[in-house]
Amino acid sequence: MVTSTDFKKVLKLLKANDVKHTVLSERFWNNCLIIVKVMAHILKILCICDSDEKPSLGYVYEGMNRASKGIKELFRNKERNCKQYTDILEACWDKMLRKNLHAAAYWLNPIFQYDTNNDSEKRYAFKSVLDMIEKKTNLDVVKLTTQLCMFRDRENEEFSRPAALASVKSHRPDEWWRVFGTDVLDLHTLAIRILSQTASSSGCERNWSVFERIHMKKRN
Repeated sequence: MVTSTDFKKVLKLLKANDVKHTVLSERFWNNCLIIVKVMAHILKILCICDSDEKPSLGYVYEGMNRASKGIKELFRNKERNCKQYTDILEACWDKMLRKNLHAAAYWLNPIFQYDTNNDSEKRYAFKSVLDMIEKKTNLDVVKLTTQLCMFRDRENEEFSRPAALASVKSHRPDEWWRVFGTDVLDLHTLAIRILSQTASSSGCERNWSVFERIHMKKRN
């Protein structure tokens, strides 16, 4: 377009030459490509957080980690190149989301708990589970901790069933607990309460509010 005969007619307009140089700039298009690739990782987690129809809290913590890891891999793990993007992501995570709740949902999600990868991440998340239990519940902490270990190590008869492991990916995590967690009643109740919650992309709500006024679409 900017190299066409018709565009020459507008080159005398203010900023027209700047537009031409920008469109023809290889650096500009390389930066656009970077933005698209970075945003692809962020949009995936926003889609999870913006799910109003089915419980999604159990996937947010892992999704944030996956987004951060994906951005780092995009820049071949060179910190000086990826830091400006991962800093924004981590700032949103630290300031806007309640990490203990999301970490607990991650740890209690059997999809991730019975995955042999990310053992270090699960150990870190377990501390958040304990923090949440101690501060937010009136349950017997010792009894509940014992049940957490039974779930982690699959020591209970229900957790050790082949059907339990086979169904972790085919069942919603809250439904999985309803089926296989009845022998540890306190943890069963707590896990369902956490994993049956939807997530929230509250940081984007101010943008959606504009969308609502234009399209008269109501959102919770």
